[in-house]
Amino acid sequence: MKNLTALKMLPAAGLVVASVAVVTGGCGLRPSTYQGEIRRVILVVVDTLRGDHLACAGGPIATPNLDTLAARGVRFSQARTHIPITGPSHSSLFTGLLPSEHGVLNNPQVLAAGFETLPELARAHGMRTAAFISLGVLKDQFGLNQGFDSYDQQFEYSWERSAGQISDVVIPWLEAVEDLEPFLLWAHYSDPHAPYAAPGRPHAKCRLLIDGEEAAEFQADGQIVSIPATLIDGRCAVTLDFAEDCDVRPENLVVEGLKTVPASCRIEAAAGLKHTRRKGLIYQAKPPALIEISAENPEIENIEIRFSVKHKLTHDEARREYGFEVEYVDREIGRLMATLERRGWVEDTLIIFTADHGEGIGDHNHVGHIDQLYDSLLHVPLIMVAPGRLPEGRVVDQPVSLVDVFPTIAELVGFSPPEGIRGRSLVPLMEPGGKLPAQPHVALTARPQADSDLEAVVVDGWKLIRKRETGEVVLFDLDTDPGELTDLAPTFPDDVDRL
Repeated sequence: MKNLTALKMLPAAGLVVASVAVVTGGCGLRPSTYQGEIRRVILVVVDTLRGDHLACAGGPIATPNLDTLAARGVRFSQARTHIPITGPSHSSLFTGLLPSEHGVLNNPQVLAAGFETLPELARAHGMRTAAFISLGVLKDQFGLNQGFDSYDQQFEYSWERSAGQISDVVIPWLEAVEDLEPFLLWAHYSDPHAPYAAPGRPHAKCRLLIDGEEAAEFQADGQIVSIPATLIDGRCAVTLDFAEDCDVRPENLVVEGLKTVPASCRIEAAAGLKHTRRKGLIYQAKPPALIEISAENPEIENIEIRFSVKHKLTHDEARREYGFEVEYVDREIGRLMATLERRGWVEDTLIIFTADHGEGIGDHNHVGHIDQLYDSLLHVPLIMVAPGRLPEGRVVDQPVSLVDVFPTIAELVGFSPPEGIRGRSLVPLMEPGGKLPAQPHVALTARPQADSDLEAVVVDGWKLIRKRETGEVVLFDLDTDPGELTDLAPTFPDDVDRL
């Protein structure tokens, strides 16, 4: 057992989430010429990708393209996010600030315009900036478009684009860029985010009947479908069932996001449907399942019914299907890297690969993210590649944070990040024998999207998680118990207080 007395030497201020001074204001006009050895920055963020699932990190999934990327650069084995939810985590990535500092704690919140972001400063440095997003929670209305010349968010009525769809729009953009034009590109991939439905995997084939007549057939792959319906006397009965030729028939399906367009109709779940949890319109369906729709305005006749259907997975099934999603996104990133090779851009491009948070897939009896602060949700991959500037095949085991990405890019490209940000450049760690002073890592969850307000601090291999509403705590030794299964809080009460 590790001796915790060393923690007594830490200054108390080192464990406090303090406010910081933030530089505000516009970035000014672009310089007419580009200065610096690195001409291009490509930031690839994979949503919901666990840090322990790359093969190069000892993970269980084949990830040959990401392994090749790691072999060409520096892999940080102990990188963590500060909050396991997409919008707030990206806000930290682009500002270098903690969630408690930039104020975005839940997805519907907006990143304020007063913060100087990574793309704003890159643009002020003379770089063209472009973003391609794959989840609706990152749309420009939430403020993450600050500083981007172009912000590709071409969703239809779905809130998600697949990894293949993102590569299909990013690659033509790369092929159209002039050879000498410096740029910052953010490519956001949503796989392996739920519904864990990689292309080619078997899904139930469903059909929808409206007042007994078949209206549509679709796959239970979690993608949103939109089906027209006609109301008779202001009502219709909708039945969800398996198609007659369906070969895959799980006992239960999950129906999410059920709504009508226009939204004024009343939806009532009848036979075969029941709510599965408190948050959101999520139902468990046992086909055939009945939904009754009625219009508040009897003059409404034509509507659209929108929803998604997916399999209800066991923990083992979730782990398996999540793995297929990781393999899929690895292939798509391989397509992206092949484009760079074709353009001859490998030598003067900085590539950053990371994730916004991890995923539960059954650990701690949890599937998903947002609600916990175990490393299954906080630990993320982080790889940096810059041939000629950074070493190849180096693994850094010192803990680092997502807020460190912004100042690291700034130092490597040659511009100054805002004063007072929380993150620090990781360039010294990537040099032979390089070190940085150890510092605590802090993380949190926040209601209402999280079930409770949790806080965590990681210091010298120890993690304390505290529930703010009740004061309950758990303490883990991450060196000997990386799965965070044994609570040591009762054994070390003094150190719990100190942390």
